[in-house]
Amino acid sequence: YDEIVDNLRGKMWFYLVIAFATFAIVFNFSPDIIDWIAEKLLPSDASLIYLAPAEFFLLKLRVAGYSAISLIFIIATIQIWHTVRSRSLLPDLGIGKLIGILIVSLTLFLLGITYALELMLPTVLEYLQNDASEAGLDTTYSLSAFYHFVFLLTFSLGVTFQLPLIVMLMLRLELTTTEQLAEYRSHLVVVFFIMAAMITPPDVISQFLLAIPLIILYELSIIIGKLS
Repeated sequence: YDEIVDNLRGKMWFYLVIAFATFAIVFNFSPDIIDWIAEKLLPSDASLIYLAPAEFFLLKLRVAGYSAISLIFIIATIQIWHTVRSRSLLPDLGIGKLIGILIVSLTLFLLGITYALELMLPTVLEYLQNDASEAGLDTTYSLSAFYHFVFLLTFSLGVTFQLPLIVMLMLRLELTTTEQLAEYRSHLVVVFFIMAAMITPPDVISQFLLAIPLIILYELSIIIGKLS
């Protein structure tokens, strides 16, 4: 553990340079990204308003910041796997498997983002919009509130979809077994729903839309662990 932390600390300047470059590039294209998200996710009867002088500028900073953080998260994941491999904790992990892990990590992250943008967010936002309409309310979001909600759920899904990779690492390092994972299944289901309640709005639909994929990914991790 100490070696992993030391290696990450030693790469700090590298991470900062990559983060700054990503931030600068994405910031330049952030207005197009903001427009695309609004067209895709904003319910037809809802509208966005500008409440503060710097609100749109701060939103562009947030878009660039989330992009930089996402890239650093992926790079740090690769570095951790490389450190584990170099210490021979995973002696059978060659360069081919390391590349495979990178591809799996990226795929899971993109799956989480796709799930958020294509299913979870449209469903949740439409539900909240209909709920407000039935109460006779007009739905108007501030720029910061709407996009903070979208970015929080999207990034959270991208990270939480890394669960199979984390479980497989724990199995490889012999920190747990598939039998133990199966034994504590019911406890972790409760944990998943608690996590969903903390991340999502206080409605049952959004909590289920976040917790159910985690449960499915956890079960798949156990199955893969038994087969490997």
